[in-house]
Amino acid sequence: MASSKNPKFDSSKTREIYDVVQSFIGLISTDGILLDANKSALDFIDADLEDVIGMPFWDTPWWLGCEVSRTALKEAIRRGVSGEVSRFEAQLANREGRTIHADFSLSPIRNDAGEVIFLAPEARDITEIRKSRAALLETKARLGLAYDAADIGAWDLDLKTKDLYWNDQQFRLFDVPRGSEKLDFETAIARVHPDDVDRVVKTTLSAIRDNRPYRDEFRVVHRNGEVRWLVGHGRPLRHDSDGKPQAMTGINYDITERKAAELQLASVNEELEARVAERTHELEREMQERQRAREALAHSQRLEAVGQLAGGVAHDFNNLLTIIGGNLELIAAKLSDPRLAGMIEDAQSAVEAGANLNMRLLSFAQKRAHNAANISINEKVEFVRSFLARTLDENIVLITELDSDTYTAFVDPGEFDSALLNLVINARDAMPSGGEIRIVTGNKTFDCDDLKSDPSLKTGRYVRLSVSDTGIGMSRGILEQAMTPFFTTKEIGKGSGLGLSSVFGFAKQSGGFVTIESREGIGTTVSVYLPCADPPPIETVPAASKAQMPFGQREVVLAVEDDEAVLKLTRQRLQALGYSVLEAKGVAEAIETLESGSPASLVFSDIKMPGALTGYDLAAWIKEHRPHIRILLTSGYFEFSEVDDHSLDILGKPYSINDLASSLKDALR
Repeated sequence: MASSKNPKFDSSKTREIYDVVQSFIGLISTDGILLDANKSALDFIDADLEDVIGMPFWDTPWWLGCEVSRTALKEAIRRGVSGEVSRFEAQLANREGRTIHADFSLSPIRNDAGEVIFLAPEARDITEIRKSRAALLETKARLGLAYDAADIGAWDLDLKTKDLYWNDQQFRLFDVPRGSEKLDFETAIARVHPDDVDRVVKTTLSAIRDNRPYRDEFRVVHRNGEVRWLVGHGRPLRHDSDGKPQAMTGINYDITERKAAELQLASVNEELEARVAERTHELEREMQERQRAREALAHSQRLEAVGQLAGGVAHDFNNLLTIIGGNLELIAAKLSDPRLAGMIEDAQSAVEAGANLNMRLLSFAQKRAHNAANISINEKVEFVRSFLARTLDENIVLITELDSDTYTAFVDPGEFDSALLNLVINARDAMPSGGEIRIVTGNKTFDCDDLKSDPSLKTGRYVRLSVSDTGIGMSRGILEQAMTPFFTTKEIGKGSGLGLSSVFGFAKQSGGFVTIESREGIGTTVSVYLPCADPPPIETVPAASKAQMPFGQREVVLAVEDDEAVLKLTRQRLQALGYSVLEAKGVAEAIETLESGSPASLVFSDIKMPGALTGYDLAAWIKEHRPHIRILLTSGYFEFSEVDDHSLDILGKPYSINDLASSLKDALR
């Protein structure tokens, strides 16, 4: 029965509501007496409400199977009277002794005055959930044993919070002490070898974006400097309503021994090749060719960034200059106002300057032969000065002091450009807060007395190129290693350590040497001494007289160009020069025109055009099928390496109408 100090409870109004609830719910008084229970709770113990109402709740059949749960219930009632909510996992039993695990909670119910007048118990059967959880833990334990046996590291990454889970093997593989720092994606990436970081990040992000698994091989650097090779497998997990993954899981394992075996095998193969090369002159020549190929590859990698930029835009840029310059010429021919003519002249000068700038940029990307020549150091410095200035920040001043009496040097021009660029970039990087770079040229002669004070010097006459900065300078220890290959003081990923060593190699190969003077906090001066050359004999070249522009005699010219604006300009220029013009917007269309019996005397074609066929292909077709037709090619950027026939006439863009007239007349002879 209900306690007399508690208000009477009328259960009829709520019976239909909570009898349909699957959870066990009821009501007890503040002194622990059961006042009501729903149908689900009563069905579990196979009892009617009258069988249990009025009993102390802890003495009802639900609680007789586990003394620990009964004790926890009494404590929950005590706390509930004080207004606290309790929740714990309980074991409940029925009359047949069947026990279930339940998520049990006890909540206070208050009156309008805020006093606790009832307690509301609720229990939800979690037996199957516990079984699933136990099975999952068992599976994880077995998987963990497999990982331990195979020495496999496992990880899980939450893509929203960036939190990362590692098993013990993963900590060991990455050499990260457990608990030493916050574990997230950046922690893992920080251990990846600098040369592999970008690829690993890109591979992971691509897998997330494309919702696909991935596999990658990469290196990690341990705290003691040891480098280990790992294989990584990953897969996206837990997708949201839009199909986007919310997490990733994966494994890593060590393949360092396998990599070492591969390197050892490669080493054995190299040794075998060397032994065979010693016995045959043919293989010796092959090794020399390989060396040249490696040098060519090193050169292309060194200028790859500039080369990609120059090669990618040169053709289009020169097309634009061709259009601008050509139309200016056509306009100038029709003007009588001298003021406007002057403006046109200024604009044409700007077009020529743009073309020169483009050629200067391309000169850094061209593959250079490793051949020395007599060059003027002063002219080389002046030539690249404007380009060097563009690589510097606004807070760095570039100053040149060029001695007009500087000797001619006998060196590789391309390697000299690279050496100068390396020295200026090193000077720039030594001044993160700005400063002054000074390039000085002059002559220097060393005799035997100089060698006594510095044995590293060499006697003879030299051209001196010095690049000085007002940067942070170098300590004695760093200065001793400055020209060692791969030695660098820059941050990981920001320097190869080959800048000064390549300058040293260039000077040594040229028969010269390098000296470095540096003081911490003051700056550094790198001086390159190059052997001077005997000045070449002065040749007097007579000035060419301005020939009258040659005109055509109504010959038919087939103009082939994919750019409509350039094609239009070409037609106008050809017509102005006295030629009849046919047009084609590609190689296929040009061949079709010629096959139809066109009376063309000459084909004037661009080289670079969309599609598989180029102007070279068109020239080859004409020589085979229409050998009587002359050929003149044009391009804003081309390489003879693309074609075997170097006898072809090529007119570089942008070109003037005078250049076009002369080239056409020469081609038609």
